[in-house]
Amino acid sequence: MQQGRLFSRHVAWLAAPAILIAPSIAFAQNAQPSTTPTPAASATTTQTPTTTTVPGTNPAPTPNGAGSGPINAGAASGTTPSADQGVPNGPPATVGTPANGTAPTADAVDATGTAGARAAGTPPPGAADGRGFMDTRLTWTFGDDDFLHKTGELIPLSPTFGVGERSQYRLFFDNLNSRFSGRENITHLVMYKKLPAFIEHLTTEAALVMRFDLAQLAAQTGNLNAAIYDSGSYLRLHYQTGASEKEGLSAVFFPLDTDRFRLGYLYDLSWGGTAASINQSIFPRLQGAAPGMKIQYDHEKFYIFGGFKTATIIQPEQVLSPGGENDVETVRVGETNYGFLAGAGVDPLDNLRFDIGGGYFQQGKFDLEDVRGKNVYTYGGSGRIVFHEGMPVPQSVDFLLYRNDPNKPLILFKPEKYDANQFGFSVSAELDWLQQHLKDFDTAGAVKDQSARGAAVQGVVKAGYLRFSATGIYRDLNFVVRNVPGFIPFETLPQSAKTDAELFGSIAADYHFPAAHLTPGIGGGVQLPATFRSEFTDGGVPAQRVIVVRQQGDESILPYNKDRSAIFQARVALRWDISEMFAVVAWVQLIRDNNGTLVVRDPTEGTASLRVFQSPNRIGAATAVQARF
Repeated sequence: MQQGRLFSRHVAWLAAPAILIAPSIAFAQNAQPSTTPTPAASATTTQTPTTTTVPGTNPAPTPNGAGSGPINAGAASGTTPSADQGVPNGPPATVGTPANGTAPTADAVDATGTAGARAAGTPPPGAADGRGFMDTRLTWTFGDDDFLHKTGELIPLSPTFGVGERSQYRLFFDNLNSRFSGRENITHLVMYKKLPAFIEHLTTEAALVMRFDLAQLAAQTGNLNAAIYDSGSYLRLHYQTGASEKEGLSAVFFPLDTDRFRLGYLYDLSWGGTAASINQSIFPRLQGAAPGMKIQYDHEKFYIFGGFKTATIIQPEQVLSPGGENDVETVRVGETNYGFLAGAGVDPLDNLRFDIGGGYFQQGKFDLEDVRGKNVYTYGGSGRIVFHEGMPVPQSVDFLLYRNDPNKPLILFKPEKYDANQFGFSVSAELDWLQQHLKDFDTAGAVKDQSARGAAVQGVVKAGYLRFSATGIYRDLNFVVRNVPGFIPFETLPQSAKTDAELFGSIAADYHFPAAHLTPGIGGGVQLPATFRSEFTDGGVPAQRVIVVRQQGDESILPYNKDRSAIFQARVALRWDISEMFAVVAWVQLIRDNNGTLVVRDPTEGTASLRVFQSPNRIGAATAVQARF
């Protein structure tokens, strides 16, 4: 009985503070100033809003909207927010204490998450610690890539006018420095964190980056691997060795995939990637992803890097028979293969850059009978020279790491910016030379190296509101199919075969009218596609058969004794920017490609098939409504 009374007393003593504190909390909550000012106060009194500045973030407005100074300044400047990730779920982010010692309130952080604040360019909650989505692109496209022909008359098929993106909308001179056309429906979930280490001058950072392909999700194919996948998640250690944060030694660890870690400089000529779903994996028969790491030292005038990636490839291996006999048995198992990459770059002058890189990649083992078990590999190098003035050295956004660091803003899909007083240009030349160790087609049981070469020259000029670019590309047949590897998989070209390299040239120009927010543009190009040709005699008469190879997996067999033709493409477009994130684009495009063929019944024999050219001309038009944020 006595113990029960003591227990009751203890409970009463513990509960007393809570009973006393609860009314105080309720009174404090009720005593908060109203978010709507009274008419009398607003008419007679001018109150100065209280703002709290968090280092590395924009000042947050007060809940009543009076602190509109920072927001209006951002909107008037016309700049795009550094990283608009949207509003994440969950409680507001925890922010640090400013130098004045006044801790920011949760309401001050939450206010930046309003729709008005995001439209004005202020970062949403979680921007500083990497929560939420970023680089979101939503596009509604309505059009027809070919309204001259009925559906089914030509290959590839062209349905009538409809909503949705089509591969035929992308011309061969579009976005040469990116894997994207610009009209995808995609977003990236980026969970980013950066903190100083316990070691002086050392910084730790990590980012989980997932890409969501919304078009693949809407297709309802059930293949989530094509709709949601890693887009460069990494862990990074950076040791600062100079006065600026840029200078120092960094180690980047890729736990999932290393597709962003490549060699080459123009994306369409890059090699060493691991994107097997788009035929851009240096590892044939790749199983899963290819993790790896990269070590790089950066200086104000130069950089140097080295790294490796690993891949599991199904390959034949010889083992002893498990039955206890000494017989050798060939099994096919997943084995680890390596790729090694290294490179450097230097700026001898402020407007001159030299880059060089090289790599060696194991590609499994041959599974062809006479060379089974021998190693397949590719090695080579890339080099570039860039002369630039008034604009940075060009770099593909698909090589960059995602980060939400507000001190290092990065928007991978940011719209083009124009400045009436700007004049800048960039001219670059690139050469890529590979050697691939393949089976010798002409000698049984032998292997040899086969070269693959690519080159590009590109120039961009910006003068005020005018932008002009010109590009020339050379790729031989072996370079076009470098990821197979070989036109005949894992084999060299026959000595009797002839090939033609791809030659490509394009120009594009646009002009921005700032008052009307209109940007008309025009572009065009000509391409001689790569070919594989077999020459022979037919009844004593020289003859040939030609296969046109536009890219890996896109081939056309031409009619008997016919040769390739030049492909012409052109587009006229008009872009209307409704806001900094919203735009409408309309265009008309023309394609003339007389290398497409169809198989029809031979009218003279009735049963035999005959390959003929299909109609070469396609005219299309479309309109896209797009938001990018």
